[in-house]
Amino acid sequence: MADITLAEFNGRVWLVGGETHLHDLLGNTLPKDVSIELVQCEHPSAIRKLWIQNCGEPEGDGMPWQIHPAIVARIHRSTSDYAVYFGQWSALLDQDALMSINAAAARAREEPAAPVELAQYLDPDGPQAMADLARLRSQLIEDKLAEAGVDRPRMVRIIRNVSDVPGMGQESQRVDVVVRAN
Repeated sequence: MADITLAEFNGRVWLVGGETHLHDLLGNTLPKDVSIELVQCEHPSAIRKLWIQNCGEPEGDGMPWQIHPAIVARIHRSTSDYAVYFGQWSALLDQDALMSINAAAARAREEPAAPVELAQYLDPDGPQAMADLARLRSQLIEDKLAEAGVDRPRMVRIIRNVSDVPGMGQESQRVDVVVRAN
């Protein structure tokens, strides 16, 4: 588990774990050994679930700290995880998806020895059509990464259970590209 957990939904980010590091996070003075996990949420309810999971039941109806977009941009520049979202039952790579793939490719080129994982989120008991769609989506991402200069032998597909991610629907509409820098 990371020292700091941030939940992102619809372009906004909240601190849902690691509030003791808030001052250093905001001031860009975090020690190098403090880890940050940026969790992409598919539903707003997942933000509160993550907050309760990491910090316990809050008093009243409050919400966790929302993090300024400039700080989030700084965190994104230093992360190795890139979420690629798709429309329901779609394999179309829209502009946002292409931006994420291009950012992942740039990071992979900076770390030429690092493996590049494509994480598909599936329900083990879900329909075969979802697994087929996830494979198609991953193949399209692999093709774009290869076009951007990432060697195919570095790319590995992994499957994550959707139930392991709070708030993720049984039919996930995303594939994560993770550059495993050493």
